[in-house]
Amino acid sequence: MLRRLAVGSNVLLHLRFDAAAGEAGRRPVRYKRLPDSMQPKPLEETFTPFPLPKYDEDLGYGPVRLRNIPDIEKAKKRQQQRGAELMEAALQESEDATDQTHLRLKEEGSMLASSSHDVSSSSLGVTEAGEDEDTLGGYTVSRHYPLSDRLECNRSLEDLLLQFVRRPHVEARCAALADMASTISIRSDAELVRMFEEVSSPFAYDGRGLNFLVTTVKKFGRPYGVSNALVTAYVNLMNAATVTFLQEQPGRLSRCPALTIQLLHFMALIKVFEPNKWFTFSNHASSNRADYKHPRGTNRTTAFWGTGEEIFDAMVDLVRSGGHGGVPYLLESCTDEQLVDLLNGFSAVMPNGTPLGGVFNSIMEYFLQRVRSHAKRKLTAQDFATVERMYLTSVMADASSEELLQLLLADSSCPRGPNFFAALSRGQATALNEKTLDMLQKAIDVASANHDTAALLALLESGSETLLSMTNKDLAQDFAMRNHFDYHILRSFQHFALVAERLRTEQSSISARIPCSLRDVQAQLVAANTTRLHSMDAHTAASPASMPHYVSPHPTCRFSRPLMTMLSQLEYLNSIDSVFLLHSSLVSTSTDQLVSAVRRLPSGKDSLIVSLSCLRELSVKAATSAKPKERETCDRALEIIAYEVEKGRVVLLPFSEELRLHDAGTYCDEDLIVWTIAAFFAREMPLVKLHTLMHSDCTARTPYRFLKGRHNLLVSSRSLYDKDAPLLSALYSKELKLVTRNVKLRTALRDRKCTLYHYNPIRARFVYRRDKAMFDRYHTTARHLAPGFSRGALHHDWRGLGVYTPDHPQVAYRSLPWKSREATLKVT
Repeated sequence: MLRRLAVGSNVLLHLRFDAAAGEAGRRPVRYKRLPDSMQPKPLEETFTPFPLPKYDEDLGYGPVRLRNIPDIEKAKKRQQQRGAELMEAALQESEDATDQTHLRLKEEGSMLASSSHDVSSSSLGVTEAGEDEDTLGGYTVSRHYPLSDRLECNRSLEDLLLQFVRRPHVEARCAALADMASTISIRSDAELVRMFEEVSSPFAYDGRGLNFLVTTVKKFGRPYGVSNALVTAYVNLMNAATVTFLQEQPGRLSRCPALTIQLLHFMALIKVFEPNKWFTFSNHASSNRADYKHPRGTNRTTAFWGTGEEIFDAMVDLVRSGGHGGVPYLLESCTDEQLVDLLNGFSAVMPNGTPLGGVFNSIMEYFLQRVRSHAKRKLTAQDFATVERMYLTSVMADASSEELLQLLLADSSCPRGPNFFAALSRGQATALNEKTLDMLQKAIDVASANHDTAALLALLESGSETLLSMTNKDLAQDFAMRNHFDYHILRSFQHFALVAERLRTEQSSISARIPCSLRDVQAQLVAANTTRLHSMDAHTAASPASMPHYVSPHPTCRFSRPLMTMLSQLEYLNSIDSVFLLHSSLVSTSTDQLVSAVRRLPSGKDSLIVSLSCLRELSVKAATSAKPKERETCDRALEIIAYEVEKGRVVLLPFSEELRLHDAGTYCDEDLIVWTIAAFFAREMPLVKLHTLMHSDCTARTPYRFLKGRHNLLVSSRSLYDKDAPLLSALYSKELKLVTRNVKLRTALRDRKCTLYHYNPIRARFVYRRDKAMFDRYHTTARHLAPGFSRGALHHDWRGLGVYTPDHPQVAYRSLPWKSREATLKVT
């Protein structure tokens, strides 16, 4: 049988596959040489054909529990005899060291001598003796042994903090927190301040504190979340601080204000007085596992812990004035800045953000005494900055100090800072409009003259809050346009420099298209269309210049579409089917839904509106979020939005138009701006479908429940259609809830992340178990076990944590090469 095979254009290869060809015809035909990796490897004489664990420098061949298997014993002997020339010289020393090591371990009662390994003098070499010595590095057996059989940590705080930061897995952080808790009493004040600052890093100010829910159990009626060990570790740290500062070293907090302030801020970040948030999966369904218990066993292990209550009461006693009327020693030892930080801490700890009355009065009275004493000399700019911070703190606590306000208004020696204008926007003072604008103008001019970009952006942010809270909208808009608020704020966002330039260039044409009034928009649009039609005479209508776009010839060069702003494109927005309002919470985890929304825009049926407040929140998260994934996602979202705005497909709501739209005359943030836009569309353009793009856990998703403030001016359920009522007065009306849809755009289906290195209970059953009885001779029971890792799961790393592991000796921690390669790939 002859087959013809064409190879190339001029070569014809004849291959014979018949049986008569003999041995030559049976060989496989190869067109190129096999690579070396596929070539058969020559076996050494010492090859052992069984699944021996990979040799490790720390553990040898690992925790092999099978004894008297000839192949394994031979392999061990070969490994021990490698480099026999070097070993012979140190053999006597190794035996002496072995005896001393065993004697010391027996005296101290250490359990870290691996019971599962052969401890005979013949198999215990110099390397293993050195490993046993390193086992207790950083830890010592308790001096009260055998009454207390535990290890005591003597590691430095620097070492523990490095472990906490560089090894973010649960086991490593729990061990670091346990070591910190056990050594609080021997740390200095500076070390404790740094310690509480570092362990607070995983928490956000608007988070849920010790919310480490890892799985949900759905077996017994109502599903509930199960937390990991970090909750216990942080609670133990708080309890250890309570014991140390109240029983062992009771005067320490009063002597060190910095430590008291840092401890207060740590308690505020972990939400020590809102423990229900620790077990809450969604803001829309809060848990009661921390303050409800039933005799049949419900919430038996989670309710009524009372974490931090005792030490907080002690700190309150340190601040409150005694019966003799003297100033507490803690307040006397505080600087002016520390007094503000102390009051901020007491405010942040409380669930409602308002400090206890006695605490506020005590701190504020002493601060005012200091200010009056400083007023005898000329106050510096730094002193006024501290006074502004204290005034903002008092306003946020709903107890604004009139004395501080008058002092700040009367001074003209230095420009006011951003904290002052932020306080005015949140306060009740409405008669300060013109003077406020004069002071803001002076501060902006000074920052611009000094080329202080950071101070200028801070003033623009707090100034925008002040302008939004003013009732005189014409005055506020003139001020914003004169100082180029839109340009400077947009330019400060990443990827938006070109958009800011184009917005400043096209500002005149954009302003010409904005209607005079935002009431009765439909009537204004009809009148504008009628006027445009009547102005066209017959000759003009027949001219080629006025032909429709689809009739006119295609332009020779591509033209750039103008930027689309909301109030200048009301006619376009009135003609489309649906509008999507973007909220910054949507892109906290991924940009998939944003990309899905952007892909719908070329259809001409949908439009996406992005406010400047949303862009500011995205910019802040991209720069300051504690989660690297969120920083990366927000930066990507800014890049996508900037590109689409520049191409004229996304509608932008700049700050100058936010001023015209927000008519409630109160403080306004991103949540309220989104619902102001929604109420405007529902009232003025009712035929346009309204969709909000928010995260499912965002509180702004249900404004009638969470957005409470001075903007709530509801007088009837039909406030949405009352033309004289502000737009935000419709937040609690049923109509706005009915016409607004919180949608979740469909995204591409994707595979789940790799779970190979997660703890798997099914795989864990086979860690110490033989798979098949046929392989008893050669099968090692530790084949699935990664030494030093919990049950073989590489994401549960117990190496070098000083934890008693009876199955194998302590493994020294070394960074895994594949982990470092993964980190390098992520960075690149």
